[in-house]
Amino acid sequence: MEYIQTLLSVQTYVYQIGSVILIVGGCLGCILSLIIFSKKNLRKNPCSFYFIAYNFANLCQLTLLHIQGMLAYGYNINISTFNDSFCRIDYYLGYVLDILSPFYLILASIDRMLVTSRDARIRRHSTHQLAYKCIIGGTIVWMLIHSHTLIFFKVIEIIPSYLVCYSDSNIYLAFTNYYALVKTILIPIVMLICEVFTIKHIRSTRHATVAPVSTAIGSAVNPTRSKDRQLIGIVLINASVYIIFTLVPVSVAIYKQITQFQNKSSVESQVDLFLTSISSFIYYIPFSISFYTNLIVSKTFRNEIKNTVLCK
Repeated sequence: MEYIQTLLSVQTYVYQIGSVILIVGGCLGCILSLIIFSKKNLRKNPCSFYFIAYNFANLCQLTLLHIQGMLAYGYNINISTFNDSFCRIDYYLGYVLDILSPFYLILASIDRMLVTSRDARIRRHSTHQLAYKCIIGGTIVWMLIHSHTLIFFKVIEIIPSYLVCYSDSNIYLAFTNYYALVKTILIPIVMLICEVFTIKHIRSTRHATVAPVSTAIGSAVNPTRSKDRQLIGIVLINASVYIIFTLVPVSVAIYKQITQFQNKSSVESQVDLFLTSISSFIYYIPFSISFYTNLIVSKTFRNEIKNTVLCK
């Protein structure tokens, strides 16, 4: 019992203290990032629009989802069990926002992979028009794909006076579990592939001169331009941080999938719940520190922040 109590205390303190730091620092960073990437000189680059969408999704995750996690794990307040509508909307937003943030980051990674190519025809695909279509079209598609959560989830009383937001369909639960596992594993792999190809393209350009190519809006795309190099660094660091911090959630998801049919003691079940809550907390770290990693790797980003603070 003392061991279980220790786990519960650690979980409570992590969410009561750590979540406040992530939410306050993360929201401030997301707002500043939105201001910076919305500036006219950065909006000339299509990649900035992916980061506008990415930071907006991150802000929504921190304010709509992580606050709920803080209340649930830190203060034992679960607002998703107020009624069926809260339950369904909560899960729907959770599924949609959970996929949109990495989706936008993947789009930014693909854009940098295109713009660093030695093939002029491939570089032409890095355009504002494509960015608009991918962001708007992708958002609508993911919202429609996850609309099933508005049907199958509801508030269930599993024991007297203990309510949970869940589904009573075992087939549907199995589907969502496998979907979550595949998504958690696949997204870092796709990001890693994009990073590898981008780095490969950058190295190949060191041995060849790449001529600028005019895009549909009349701007030149050249992987050696200063702002392109800065955005490449921002994309690579954000993707790397995401991959690193998803290692724990991926490991926990695989472990839970392997041991789901095993008979577990109360201590083992509590350990599983503890691992789930801590991995969920760790998952939000990349979305909270994105602004600060951008400051470290990009001189242009630092200068824009300085100009913004000084109202230049």
